Amino acid sequence: MLGFMKHFSHTLKTLGLALAVFLGTSPLGLSWAAEPAKNIQELHLRYEAYWSGFHIADFTLSMLNGGGTYKNNFILESRGLVGFFTDLDATAQSHGQIVHSQASPSAEYKPQHYHTKYTSKKHLRWVDISFENDTAPAIAKTGTSPIPGWEERWNPKDKGPEILEKVEPKHRVDVNDPLTLIPQLMATIRSHFEGGPKEAVLKGFDGRRRFDAKITYLGPATRNVRDTIYETYRVRIKPIPVAGFKKRHQKIWNKAAYDFYLSRDGNFIPVQIAPVGSGPTMNLLRICDEPCSLEDEGES
Repeated sequence: MLGFMKHFSHTLKTLGLALAVFLGTSPLGLSWAAEPAKNIQELHLRYEAYWSGFHIADFTLSMLNGGGTYKNNFILESRGLVGFFTDLDATAQSHGQIVHSQASPSAEYKPQHYHTKYTSKKHLRWVDISFENDTAPAIAKTGTSPIPGWEERWNPKDKGPEILEKVEPKHRVDVNDPLTLIPQLMATIRSHFEGGPKEAVLKGFDGRRRFDAKITYLGPATRNVRDTIYETYRVRIKPIPVAGFKKRHQKIWNKAAYDFYLSRDGNFIPVQIAPVGSGPTMNLLRICDEPCSLEDEGES
Protein backbone atom coordinates (compact mmCIF):
# COMPACT_ATOMS: atom_id res chain seq x y z
CA MET A 1 0.00 0.00 0.00
CA LEU A 2 2.79 2.43 0.86
CA GLY A 3 4.52 1.84 -2.46
CA PHE A 4 1.26 2.36 -4.30
CA MET A 5 0.56 5.59 -2.43
CA LYS A 6 4.08 6.85 -3.10
CA HIS A 7 3.63 6.32 -6.85
CA PHE A 8 0.09 7.70 -6.65
CA SER A 9 1.28 10.81 -4.83
CA HIS A 10 3.96 11.44 -7.46
CA THR A 11 1.45 10.98 -10.26
CA LEU A 12 -1.00 13.38 -8.66
CA LYS A 13 1.73 16.01 -8.28
CA THR A 14 2.72 15.74 -11.93
CA LEU A 15 -0.96 15.95 -12.86
CA GLY A 16 -1.46 19.09 -10.79
CA LEU A 17 -0.88 21.46 -13.69
CA ALA A 18 -2.18 18.97 -16.20
CA LEU A 19 -5.44 18.93 -14.27
CA ALA A 20 -5.55 22.69 -14.61
CA VAL A 21 -5.30 22.16 -18.33
CA PHE A 22 -7.84 19.37 -18.46
CA LEU A 23 -10.34 20.94 -16.07
CA GLY A 24 -10.31 24.61 -16.95
CA THR A 25 -12.42 24.41 -20.12
CA SER A 26 -14.74 27.38 -20.37
CA PRO A 27 -17.70 28.05 -22.69
CA LEU A 28 -16.87 31.73 -22.30
CA GLY A 29 -14.12 31.25 -24.84
CA LEU A 30 -16.78 30.35 -27.39
CA SER A 31 -19.09 33.27 -26.74
CA TRP A 32 -16.22 35.76 -26.67
CA ALA A 33 -14.89 34.37 -29.90
CA ALA A 34 -18.27 34.95 -31.51
CA GLU A 35 -18.38 38.70 -30.85
CA PRO A 36 -16.35 41.42 -29.11
CA ALA A 37 -16.81 41.91 -25.38
CA LYS A 38 -19.91 43.91 -24.42
CA ASN A 39 -20.15 43.15 -20.71
CA ILE A 40 -18.60 41.06 -17.96
CA GLN A 41 -19.37 37.34 -17.82
CA GLU A 42 -18.61 34.87 -15.04
CA LEU A 43 -18.57 31.11 -14.81
CA HIS A 44 -17.96 29.15 -11.60
CA LEU A 45 -17.65 25.35 -11.70
CA ARG A 46 -16.97 22.60 -9.20
CA TYR A 47 -15.63 19.13 -10.05
CA GLU A 48 -14.76 15.90 -8.29
CA ALA A 49 -12.00 13.48 -9.36
CA TYR A 50 -12.03 9.69 -8.94
CA TRP A 51 -9.33 7.16 -9.77
CA SER A 52 -10.04 3.39 -9.67
CA GLY A 53 -13.05 4.03 -7.48
CA PHE A 54 -11.19 6.26 -5.01
CA HIS A 55 -12.18 9.89 -4.42
CA ILE A 56 -8.83 11.65 -4.83
CA ALA A 57 -9.56 15.38 -5.21
CA ASP A 58 -12.08 18.20 -5.59
CA PHE A 59 -11.59 21.25 -7.81
CA THR A 60 -13.15 24.63 -8.39
CA LEU A 61 -12.76 26.82 -11.47
CA SER A 62 -13.76 30.44 -11.90
CA MET A 63 -13.58 32.37 -15.17
CA LEU A 64 -14.22 36.10 -15.55
CA ASN A 65 -14.24 37.77 -18.98
CA GLY A 66 -14.98 41.38 -19.83
CA GLY A 67 -13.68 44.46 -21.60
CA GLY A 68 -11.28 42.47 -23.76
CA THR A 69 -9.58 40.82 -20.77
CA TYR A 70 -9.90 37.52 -18.94
CA LYS A 71 -9.12 36.11 -15.49
CA ASN A 72 -9.06 32.43 -14.51
CA ASN A 73 -8.82 30.86 -11.05
CA PHE A 74 -8.29 27.19 -10.13
CA ILE A 75 -8.28 25.53 -6.68
CA LEU A 76 -7.56 21.87 -5.88
CA GLU A 77 -7.81 19.96 -2.60
CA SER A 78 -6.79 16.30 -2.25
CA ARG A 79 -9.22 13.87 -0.65
CA GLY A 80 -9.29 10.41 0.95
CA LEU A 81 -6.06 8.43 1.25
CA VAL A 82 -4.30 10.82 -1.11
CA GLY A 83 -5.17 13.71 1.19
CA PHE A 84 -4.07 11.73 4.24
CA PHE A 85 -0.68 10.71 2.84
CA THR A 86 0.19 13.87 0.86
CA ASP A 87 -2.06 16.68 2.15
CA LEU A 88 -1.67 18.14 -1.35
CA ASP A 89 -3.49 21.38 -2.18
CA ALA A 90 -2.96 23.57 -5.25
CA THR A 91 -4.06 26.91 -6.67
CA ALA A 92 -3.47 28.65 -10.01
CA GLN A 93 -4.42 32.04 -11.43
CA SER A 94 -3.95 33.60 -14.85
CA HIS A 95 -4.99 36.78 -16.61
CA GLY A 96 -4.46 38.42 -19.99
CA GLN A 97 -6.08 39.97 -23.05
CA ILE A 98 -8.61 38.70 -25.59
CA VAL A 99 -7.75 39.71 -29.16
CA HIS A 100 -10.10 39.46 -32.15
CA SER A 101 -8.98 39.58 -35.77
CA GLN A 102 -10.67 39.25 -39.14
CA ALA A 103 -8.09 36.66 -40.14
CA SER A 104 -9.49 34.04 -37.75
CA PRO A 105 -12.98 33.18 -36.46
CA SER A 106 -11.40 32.28 -33.12
CA ALA A 107 -10.51 34.73 -30.40
CA GLU A 108 -6.86 34.76 -29.35
CA TYR A 109 -6.11 34.61 -25.64
CA LYS A 110 -2.86 36.40 -24.83
CA PRO A 111 -1.56 35.66 -21.31
CA GLN A 112 0.16 38.35 -19.25
CA HIS A 113 0.74 36.59 -15.95
CA TYR A 114 0.32 33.12 -14.43
CA HIS A 115 0.97 31.95 -10.87
CA THR A 116 0.52 28.56 -9.26
CA LYS A 117 1.44 27.17 -5.86
CA TYR A 118 0.89 23.91 -4.05
CA THR A 119 1.47 22.66 -0.56
CA SER A 120 2.22 19.19 0.74
CA LYS A 121 3.18 17.85 4.15
CA LYS A 122 6.74 19.11 3.54
CA HIS A 123 6.63 22.56 1.98
CA LEU A 124 5.04 25.14 -0.28
CA ARG A 125 6.17 25.31 -3.91
CA TRP A 126 5.37 27.98 -6.45
CA VAL A 127 5.83 28.80 -10.14
CA ASP A 128 5.37 32.29 -11.59
CA ILE A 129 5.32 33.16 -15.33
CA SER A 130 5.37 36.59 -16.99
CA PHE A 131 4.50 37.06 -20.67
CA GLU A 132 5.67 40.23 -22.44
CA ASN A 133 4.56 39.69 -26.05
CA ASP A 134 4.38 37.07 -28.82
CA THR A 135 8.02 37.45 -29.83
CA ALA A 136 9.68 37.50 -26.39
CA PRO A 137 10.28 34.30 -24.38
CA ALA A 138 8.05 33.83 -21.35
CA ILE A 139 9.96 34.35 -18.09
CA ALA A 140 9.39 31.88 -15.25
CA LYS A 141 10.54 31.80 -11.64
CA THR A 142 10.14 28.94 -9.20
CA GLY A 143 10.98 28.08 -5.62
CA THR A 144 9.99 26.53 -2.32
CA SER A 145 9.50 27.68 1.27
CA PRO A 146 8.57 26.09 4.61
CA ILE A 147 4.96 25.91 5.76
CA PRO A 148 4.44 28.02 8.91
CA GLY A 149 4.42 25.71 11.91
CA TRP A 150 6.00 22.84 9.96
CA GLU A 151 9.47 24.32 9.46
CA GLU A 152 11.14 21.13 10.68
CA ARG A 153 9.74 19.25 7.68
CA TRP A 154 11.38 21.59 5.15
CA ASN A 155 14.70 20.72 3.56
CA PRO A 156 16.45 24.03 2.68
CA LYS A 157 18.56 22.15 0.10
CA ASP A 158 15.42 21.45 -1.88
CA LYS A 159 15.32 24.47 -4.18
CA GLY A 160 12.03 23.54 -5.74
CA PRO A 161 10.90 21.87 -8.96
CA GLU A 162 12.75 21.69 -12.27
CA ILE A 163 14.51 24.93 -13.18
CA LEU A 164 13.66 27.16 -16.13
CA GLU A 165 17.00 26.72 -17.91
CA LYS A 166 15.90 23.27 -19.05
CA VAL A 167 13.48 24.95 -21.48
CA GLU A 168 15.35 26.95 -24.13
CA PRO A 169 14.10 30.47 -24.96
CA LYS A 170 12.99 29.39 -28.45
CA HIS A 171 10.47 27.03 -26.83
CA ARG A 172 9.03 29.79 -24.64
CA VAL A 173 7.88 32.13 -27.42
CA ASP A 174 4.17 32.60 -28.24
CA VAL A 175 3.04 30.07 -25.62
CA ASN A 176 0.05 29.80 -23.30
CA ASP A 177 0.01 28.94 -19.62
CA PRO A 178 -2.14 25.92 -18.63
CA LEU A 179 -5.23 27.96 -17.69
CA THR A 180 -5.06 30.27 -20.70
CA LEU A 181 -4.91 27.22 -22.95
CA ILE A 182 -8.48 26.46 -21.95
CA PRO A 183 -10.56 29.24 -23.52
CA GLN A 184 -8.14 29.17 -26.46
CA LEU A 185 -8.85 25.47 -26.85
CA MET A 186 -12.59 26.07 -26.83
CA ALA A 187 -12.35 28.92 -29.31
CA THR A 188 -10.49 26.49 -31.57
CA ILE A 189 -13.31 23.94 -31.29
CA ARG A 190 -15.86 26.62 -32.06
CA SER A 191 -13.98 27.53 -35.23
CA HIS A 192 -14.36 23.88 -36.33
CA PHE A 193 -18.15 24.22 -36.07
CA GLU A 194 -17.85 27.23 -38.37
CA GLY A 195 -16.00 25.18 -41.00
CA GLY A 196 -12.49 24.91 -39.57
CA PRO A 197 -10.42 21.71 -39.21
CA LYS A 198 -11.15 18.97 -36.68
CA GLU A 199 -7.58 19.01 -35.38
CA ALA A 200 -5.28 21.72 -34.04
CA VAL A 201 -2.15 22.03 -31.90
CA LEU A 202 -1.69 24.66 -29.18
CA LYS A 203 1.59 25.46 -27.41
CA GLY A 204 1.67 25.23 -23.62
CA PHE A 205 4.27 26.20 -21.01
CA ASP A 206 3.80 25.61 -17.27
CA GLY A 207 7.03 27.30 -16.15
CA ARG A 208 9.00 24.08 -16.02
CA ARG A 209 7.82 22.10 -19.04
CA ARG A 210 7.00 22.99 -22.62
CA PHE A 211 4.33 20.83 -24.27
CA ASP A 212 1.96 20.81 -27.21
CA ALA A 213 -1.76 20.16 -26.74
CA LYS A 214 -3.17 18.26 -29.71
CA ILE A 215 -6.92 18.84 -30.03
CA THR A 216 -9.16 16.47 -31.98
CA TYR A 217 -12.94 16.82 -32.32
CA LEU A 218 -14.42 13.30 -32.31
CA GLY A 219 -18.11 14.04 -32.79
CA PRO A 220 -21.32 13.86 -30.71
CA ALA A 221 -21.66 11.36 -27.85
CA THR A 222 -24.22 10.36 -25.22
CA ARG A 223 -22.64 10.29 -21.75
CA ASN A 224 -23.85 9.07 -18.34
CA VAL A 225 -22.40 11.34 -15.65
CA ARG A 226 -23.46 10.69 -12.04
CA ASP A 227 -26.62 8.89 -13.25
CA THR A 228 -27.59 11.78 -15.51
CA ILE A 229 -27.64 11.32 -19.29
CA TYR A 230 -26.04 14.14 -21.27
CA GLU A 231 -25.90 14.76 -25.00
CA THR A 232 -22.33 15.98 -25.53
CA TYR A 233 -19.55 16.78 -27.97
CA ARG A 234 -16.47 14.61 -27.55
CA VAL A 235 -13.07 16.32 -27.85
CA ARG A 236 -9.76 14.52 -27.26
CA ILE A 237 -6.78 16.38 -25.75
CA LYS A 238 -3.36 14.77 -26.15
CA PRO A 239 -0.37 16.46 -24.44
CA ILE A 240 2.92 16.05 -26.31
CA PRO A 241 6.19 16.68 -24.35
CA VAL A 242 8.53 19.15 -26.08
CA ALA A 243 11.17 20.31 -23.56
CA GLY A 244 12.01 20.41 -19.86
CA PHE A 245 10.74 16.94 -18.98
CA LYS A 246 12.42 14.46 -16.70
CA LYS A 247 12.33 10.94 -18.12
CA ARG A 248 9.78 9.69 -15.60
CA HIS A 249 7.53 12.69 -16.21
CA GLN A 250 7.81 12.28 -19.98
CA LYS A 251 6.63 8.68 -19.70
CA ILE A 252 3.54 9.80 -17.79
CA TRP A 253 2.71 12.60 -20.23
CA ASN A 254 3.33 10.38 -23.28
CA LYS A 255 0.61 8.05 -22.03
CA ALA A 256 -1.81 10.81 -21.04
CA ALA A 257 -4.83 11.67 -23.15
CA TYR A 258 -8.23 12.91 -22.04
CA ASP A 259 -11.67 13.05 -23.64
CA PHE A 260 -13.72 16.16 -22.85
CA TYR A 261 -17.48 15.67 -22.97
CA LEU A 262 -18.93 19.14 -23.59
CA SER A 263 -22.63 19.93 -23.13
CA ARG A 264 -24.46 20.09 -26.44
CA ASP A 265 -26.75 22.91 -25.30
CA GLY A 266 -24.79 25.79 -26.79
CA ASN A 267 -22.83 26.37 -23.58
CA PHE A 268 -20.08 23.77 -24.18
CA ILE A 269 -19.64 23.13 -20.44
CA PRO A 270 -17.38 20.09 -19.76
CA VAL A 271 -19.70 17.75 -17.85
CA GLN A 272 -17.04 15.04 -17.69
CA ILE A 273 -13.34 14.66 -18.48
CA ALA A 274 -12.27 11.03 -18.79
CA PRO A 275 -8.84 9.43 -19.36
CA VAL A 276 -8.29 7.52 -22.56
CA GLY A 277 -6.09 5.10 -20.57
CA SER A 278 -5.14 5.31 -16.91
CA GLY A 279 -5.89 8.40 -14.89
CA PRO A 280 -8.54 10.25 -12.90
CA THR A 281 -12.08 10.79 -14.15
CA MET A 282 -13.44 14.26 -13.46
CA ASN A 283 -17.17 14.96 -13.10
CA LEU A 284 -18.96 18.29 -12.97
CA LEU A 285 -20.78 18.59 -9.65
CA ARG A 286 -22.40 21.98 -10.01
CA ILE A 287 -22.43 25.42 -11.59
CA CYS A 288 -22.33 28.11 -8.88
CA ASP A 289 -23.58 31.70 -8.86
CA GLU A 290 -20.31 32.74 -7.18
CA PRO A 291 -16.94 31.03 -6.63
CA CYS A 292 -17.75 27.47 -5.58
CA SER A 293 -16.82 26.23 -2.12
CA LEU A 294 -14.73 23.12 -1.50
CA GLU A 295 -15.83 22.79 2.12
CA ASP A 296 -19.14 21.02 1.56
CA GLU A 297 -18.07 17.53 0.50
CA GLY A 298 -21.44 15.88 0.92
CA GLU A 299 -23.06 16.49 -2.45
CA SER A 300 -25.13 13.64 -3.73
